[in-house]
Amino acid sequence: MVTKLVAPVALVLCTLLAPLAYLKLAVREIVRPAQPQKWAVESLPGSVVLAGGTFIEEMGREVVRLAGGEQARVVLIPTAYGPTDEEGVEQFRELWSRFKPGSIAILHTHSRADANDPEFVSPLKDATAVWFLGGVQSRLLDIYGDTLLHQEVRRVFERGGVVGGNCAGAMALGETMIVGGEENEYDDDVVLRPGLGIVPKMVADSHWLERNRIERLRGVIEDHPDHFGIGIDGATAVIIEHGKLRFIGKSYVATVIPVAKPQAVRFDAWAEGWEVELHDLFAAARGAE
Repeated sequence: MVTKLVAPVALVLCTLLAPLAYLKLAVREIVRPAQPQKWAVESLPGSVVLAGGTFIEEMGREVVRLAGGEQARVVLIPTAYGPTDEEGVEQFRELWSRFKPGSIAILHTHSRADANDPEFVSPLKDATAVWFLGGVQSRLLDIYGDTLLHQEVRRVFERGGVVGGNCAGAMALGETMIVGGEENEYDDDVVLRPGLGIVPKMVADSHWLERNRIERLRGVIEDHPDHFGIGIDGATAVIIEHGKLRFIGKSYVATVIPVAKPQAVRFDAWAEGWEVELHDLFAAARGAE
């Protein structure tokens, strides 16, 4: 059975989450949905690391560990980050070298032709981890969506590798991606588009507490009940691996799961040190213990 975290997050959440249709910090009963479903995220071939904003070194260490430690072959994609052209890419190599992977390659372009060039994407052929940096998530889809690079990232994942990102990089990895809209509410101004689809049926939102994006994510899942939501705060990450969620960092991660109306969604909050079986988490959406 899924357990929850309690104080000190309880006071914060009770203050911020009053508009939520359904909030549970300690769940004992299961609500039966109209149409139970199997969630593909329960059996992913590789590992996913989703970071909510500010990058902390614990995230990099975890990615490299999952990808093979000193044998890890890491590919960084900083295209979402606006100042990359002016500041250069070596700063990213320097940062990730602290985690001591076997190799680091950096792929950055504004050209879809490059993204379809076998030579350009060749570092992905034997990569064990891919990390998308934060910035503007739509740039990643505009340049890399449905290209050879996109296909090779999928292949890294399919052979058991790690795919992750922070902020926009995390948001782009879902099947559906938020690209705009009011942060503290859900209305017609919230803009969605297909993401890179590494995690099926997921919608991720970053900075979910510090930018008060709670209601936005809740509304998306209410309107798309075949999806689930993950809200990740800054300096915090969730790892999806072997049918489990694990949490690291300094703040909190939310899971938003569709359930039967009138509740519409189930909301759970998690902090570092917690692990949850996805089967148990999705039991509420299946209507089964």
